[in-house]
Amino acid sequence: MIRVFLNSQNKIISLVKPTIMKSSVLLLKIFCMALLFACSISSCKKNNPGGGAPVNPGGSANADTLSDHLQFFDAAKIQGTIPKGPSTNSLKISFKDTLYLMDQVKRPMKFLHTDTTQNVAGVYLQVYIGVAGGPLGATYYYDVPEIPEMADNDTVSVVMVGFDPIGIRPPLTFDVKIIPYDKNKQPIAEAERPVKITDHTVDPNGNAGSCGLVLPSGEYWDWQCSYTYKEPLPNAYFSGIDFYSAPDKIWLPEGQDIKGSCCGGTSVYGICPGVRQPNASLHFATYYQIQKETFVFFDNGTYLRQTFEESPIPIPDSSNFCAGGEGIVKSNLNHTIYNGNWTISPVTLPPDLQAIQHFGYHDSLGLHLSQTSSSGGGYGNGGGIIRQLECNTGDLFLIQVDPEGAGKHLYKWYERRLPGDLPWWKFS
Repeated sequence: MIRVFLNSQNKIISLVKPTIMKSSVLLLKIFCMALLFACSISSCKKNNPGGGAPVNPGGSANADTLSDHLQFFDAAKIQGTIPKGPSTNSLKISFKDTLYLMDQVKRPMKFLHTDTTQNVAGVYLQVYIGVAGGPLGATYYYDVPEIPEMADNDTVSVVMVGFDPIGIRPPLTFDVKIIPYDKNKQPIAEAERPVKITDHTVDPNGNAGSCGLVLPSGEYWDWQCSYTYKEPLPNAYFSGIDFYSAPDKIWLPEGQDIKGSCCGGTSVYGICPGVRQPNASLHFATYYQIQKETFVFFDNGTYLRQTFEESPIPIPDSSNFCAGGEGIVKSNLNHTIYNGNWTISPVTLPPDLQAIQHFGYHDSLGLHLSQTSSSGGGYGNGGGIIRQLECNTGDLFLIQVDPEGAGKHLYKWYERRLPGDLPWWKFS
């Protein structure tokens, strides 16, 4: 049986994974049934320290100003006009139309490529603003590689995007042209999307039907990703990610090899009579994947949390060590239901977050989760500092403070959903 070990920040430190990502009809059925059961029982305000005036459209200088405020990892600036991409493609993207960004928080821009010839290795991105006579682009564009933590996934690629609002007063909107490229830096698609920089508003006490933690009946908060930075803030904004986990992340894609024997044409999980060592080996496509984590919060201060973890189990006894190739694995979906209590209360930022308040961290409220029951195994979630709570844009962003005091805070992003919502949208 596969065991998964987690450290104090819920980071996976030991596990196993497969060669391809797969979806489960059973997962969807179980999730929808449990969510309906849950329903039956029943942005962020930005302190603008630098002041700053709104950016007025009117020229490439303003497009450059907006572009200068975008944040990526390992991106390069290239002077000139962005390359053109094909008008037709099979790619899908993780948001429907508008890309919402919040101050000093990076969020993933995900690409789904079921066609392996269109594996996204990164994107070219250029800012455009509307002016008299037509849109005007920045004088340069970005070359943004996918994050290394998802490079071994042949189905989903991820680029992290953030925005530094210092000197600019949200909310504001502009357009970006996005050109995904392959491993040879050749464009494979092209699209334009509006970007909206949302105000930093916190509304943690909203009731059902309003914009707050408690959503209208039937809706839920759906986990999108969690990550930690490599370095302490503020250098963390540019240094990259130390840990990244998401429903698309498959852990240990190499699987595992298990030894057995072929004894005169008979497969044996063990050794042949009269010998001391096995004489054969099979590869088993085992892995670990957190396919889903959801929250439903209720007005009475309780919550329902669900996790879905997939970890196929190797079956060497039923595998043929004489034939070679792949060993037999059995699907193993662990669906865990948690119940507990939630509260919103004041929090004090740790010293490293306090020290960078001029970068925009002025949060003073936290979501505290106290688990009261669980249907089985799984992993815990204690909540975190509320960095963003805005159900109009559909964002819940929490910072779980590093309990060891090393500044390795865990950033967790959830999105507002309804059962049946599409996680992917056509990119064109």
